[in-house]
Amino acid sequence: MTEKEDRLLELLILVGYSIVFPVNLAQRIGGHPDWNRHVMYGAIRNEYLVRYRAKENKHVIRYLRLTPKGLDYIAARDPRALGMIFSRMDSVPPIYPSELDRVQRMNAIAVGLIMSRNAGAIILPALKPSLMCPLSGYPGEITPDADTLYYYSPPEIRTALEAADDQLVYKGSRSIGIIVRGHRCYFLYFTGRSRMFWMQVTEENYTGAVQTLLNSRGFHITTIEQIIIGSSMNVAAKVCRGPQGLKRDHYFVVNHYFNSCCYVTNDADGDALLRLIVNPDLAMNLNRRILAPYEPPRVSTREYDAVEASSNRPVILNYTCDLIQILFAESAPIGFGGGPIMLCFDYQAQVIQRILGPSVEVRPITED
Repeated sequence: MTEKEDRLLELLILVGYSIVFPVNLAQRIGGHPDWNRHVMYGAIRNEYLVRYRAKENKHVIRYLRLTPKGLDYIAARDPRALGMIFSRMDSVPPIYPSELDRVQRMNAIAVGLIMSRNAGAIILPALKPSLMCPLSGYPGEITPDADTLYYYSPPEIRTALEAADDQLVYKGSRSIGIIVRGHRCYFLYFTGRSRMFWMQVTEENYTGAVQTLLNSRGFHITTIEQIIIGSSMNVAAKVCRGPQGLKRDHYFVVNHYFNSCCYVTNDADGDALLRLIVNPDLAMNLNRRILAPYEPPRVSTREYDAVEASSNRPVILNYTCDLIQILFAESAPIGFGGGPIMLCFDYQAQVIQRILGPSVEVRPITED
């Protein structure tokens, strides 16, 4: 197969598995964005994909769906992927173009799927441990690997939860999926137009149920993390402002239920950052290079990561944009000559400085 055919097959499988796929995600499936757009428009011209356009108020929704001709293309080249696509379609009720609420929800789930894939997670069911039944030891069974990333979508989780307990009353979570690695489970959330209100108790109950399910399926989850995906860094400032008055349930609430609450943007920078967050080995090597010019902490602590010797100020490393760490940063730490220094990436610095105010210096990382 040529490179174009490989990329075309990859795109068709991802669109088919997502059922509804945002147009702007096609350029992020791997390789150069311009080539990906070329492959997408070729698939539309050849009628492998159909493009839809809808409008809600002033917001324009553009998305792709797989055609019967596209299914035939996949069947001739990857029959196993075709079976997984049909299984996915059977697990989700039919979605019609007039159902914009459901279209936006499926678009949000597709964002989580593609970003998880770009972070290195396995997304197709046949290649990862099943959540449907406990490990039984039969030949060919896939067991959880502590060094491998696995992504599970909301339909997969919902089906497994309902199969595990027939008395369960499932309430919708705003989560767009989870990434599992080792003892950590990352819950993904999307701040876009998914038409779902934030209800803190429902989300906490959902995460507890998922953690119990994963542990019963051979995982050993002890830490849960929250990852919020937004269109730009400005959304992070809105989330940090918190709920107001009676509209509390309409907004994300940053609290200590999760071990951390990292914010990533829905673009190539967000893909790269998510890859660092869910791959501790990559992050550790980067952390060492960033903190090399500074001195280590004088005492064992989690409040800061290093000390700037020239000014006797604590240094906090927060390129993961952990909103909990930002909101609870100590502006006047005891025993130092000044306020803390927070290190982050250049594109994050302006918004983080706006959230923290002048008492904390936000310094862009110079590491390439």
